[in-house]
Amino acid sequence: MSEELPGRINQLEEALAHQEVMSHDLSDELAKQWQTIERLTRKIKELEEKVATRIAAADAPETDDPPPPHY
Repeated sequence: MSEELPGRINQLEEALAHQEVMSHDLSDELAKQWQTIERLTRKIKELEEKVATRIAAADAPETDDPPPPHY
């Protein structure tokens, strides 16, 4: 068993190194996804405001002129 121990230790160290790299890669990817989510959330809010403004403008009377005399 003592002859196998250094080989097993090397395998475990290799596996740990790969897991650390993967952990950092996943963390970076998660950070990018959060940035994308935040950017898209801001864009949705901007579009909601534009739509609300256009709906309000469409509902508002076109002119403030009094109605014609036949009313």
